[in-house]
This record gives sequence, C-alpha cells and structure tokens, in this order.
Amino acid sequence: MSLAEIPSRLERALKSADRGVIVLAVDGLSSDVAKQSWLSASTTSTLSSTVPSTSATAWLTALTGVPADVHRVPGTVYRNGSGLVHAINGAPVIPDLPTVLERHGATVAARELDHLEGTWAQALLRGCTRIPAPPRHKLGAQADDPPLLVANVVADLDKALPDARFLWTYVNVDDHVHRNGYDESVHEAMLRLDAHASRWAAQGWTVVAHSDHGQVAVDPDPDLVEAWDAIVREECVIGSGGAGRTRWLYPKAERLDAVFDRVATTLGSSATVHHAGDLGLPQPEAGPVVAVAASPRFPIPDPSRKFEHGGLSRDEIDVPFAVWQAVQ
Repeated sequence: MSLAEIPSRLERALKSADRGVIVLAVDGLSSDVAKQSWLSASTTSTLSSTVPSTSATAWLTALTGVPADVHRVPGTVYRNGSGLVHAINGAPVIPDLPTVLERHGATVAARELDHLEGTWAQALLRGCTRIPAPPRHKLGAQADDPPLLVANVVADLDKALPDARFLWTYVNVDDHVHRNGYDESVHEAMLRLDAHASRWAAQGWTVVAHSDHGQVAVDPDPDLVEAWDAIVREECVIGSGGAGRTRWLYPKAERLDAVFDRVATTLGSSATVHHAGDLGLPQPEAGPVVAVAASPRFPIPDPSRKFEHGGLSRDEIDVPFAVWQAVQ
C-alpha cells in the first residue's frame, strides 16, 4: 500500500465525517516515532513512500494519487529539458493533475509551501483556499523548536475550523530532523499533536495524519563524495540528480555501461547500483545510472546533514498513516 492511496482514503473520510476532515501532513516523520507518539489514534497503519523517498516526489503522489512516471517529478533534482531543475525551488514542467485538495475545495495552511513560487507548490495547492502563512523568519524559528511549531499549527487550525469542512496543513519537522535527528523535542511535539487530534475528534472531526518519508542517520565519507564528483566531471553530460540517498547520473551515451561499472566499484558496499527503469523512475528526467545508499557512508549531496532520506531502507520508506475519530 502506497502514498498513492491517500486521495481515495481522504475522499472516503469526507463522505463519512461528521463535521469534516483535518489532515496533518507531517514532513519527515518516521513511522516508528509516529507509533510511539500518536497513541490515541483510532487506527494507525503503514504505507510505502515513493522511490526516491523525498518530499518533491512524495507529496505530489500523496495529493494526486499518481506515481512519478505520471507526474514526472522523480526527485529533488532531475533533467527538465536540456539541463537540471530543482523541483521545489525551480520551475519544472509538471502535468496538470487535479489533487484531492482541489477537487474538494480544501482550506490549506501551507506554511513554508506558501512561500514557494515554483510550479511544484502551484501543482500541490492549486484551487485551494489559503490561510496566510507566517513570515519566513517565524517559520524558521518554529522549525528549530518542534513543540512551538505544533502550537502554531494548532492555533491556525483552531481559527479556521468554524468556516471549513476540509482542512489540510503542512507540519514541517523535516528541517529539524535533518539537523538533530528524532530527538526528544520531536517526540514531545508529536505527543502534543496527538492530544489536539483527540480533542478535534471529540468535537466531531475526523483527523488524518501522515508523513511523506522518514530519515536515517548519515555519516558521508569525504573520499566517496570526492569520487562521485569526479565521475560527474569526467563521464557525464550534465550534473548529477536525485534526492539525498538516491542519486543518478547522466553519462555520455557511449560510456553508460562503463559508468555503471565504475559507480559500482567506486561506491562498493556503501551503495547498490541500478538502471533507472528497474526502479520505475521516468526517463529522461532521471539519469539511467542510479546509486542507492546501503550505508551511512553514502555520498549525499549535502554532507553537513546529520540525518537524510531518499533511499530505500525501511526507516525511510515506511510512512505512518493515522486516523482519529470520535467514539460513537
């Protein structure tokens, strides 16, 4: 069961809800932390994230119900035309796909997403009623303090509840986890979110919470980072793409097989190497040679991060899906 099931699940919830449906879209939360903190949920299950397990791909799939080979956003950085595009900050060409939010006239507290001007955020939020986002500096301060973040999300939702039937809010713990892992503040924030979800359920709301991916601890090997960059310089027509712990290359056509072998030899036990088609990645957006992390030593694009995602490990791929409903 995958993130592509979320639109149909939300539509079923809307049909049966008393007052309406609240969706807590928690970026970067692992399934294990959710199970430890969403203790009063009526039901909790596990879905599978996308490949790669990254926000750019996963949120589009979660809201449109289609995989990457349909929405054509296979990762954070990929080929779009003759060069590379950053999915979240840039202006990639994305098919006009209706989202569950658009179909049902959702009220959205998009928060950080509301400050993005590229086509990715437009594809997610098109047709929704927007709750104005706080200024960037306030969102940054909240991202550093997950309990404060939850308090502000809850306050915005409480204000919006009287005038809406379908509310969706972005809850960004991802930035904090990249820097600090799943520390005590993340657990505390999710316990508080659980308490408020129970409160809303008692008022007649159906509350749904899910994430897009989890994260794992990383310790990238500087030598492997340098070796990856050397392969890009020497063998490829454009820079590398991908997302975190899944990265791909665009080799010169005559060097494809040689590059595949060179990547496998260079990365050794830190990665597995695949052809893009074997992972269901659309081409030419994704490069044909794909490396997936198999150890913390994998050369991620941002070696300063302490936790990362994008790979295929259970902790990255398993996605929590929880529902709170009033006891009848």
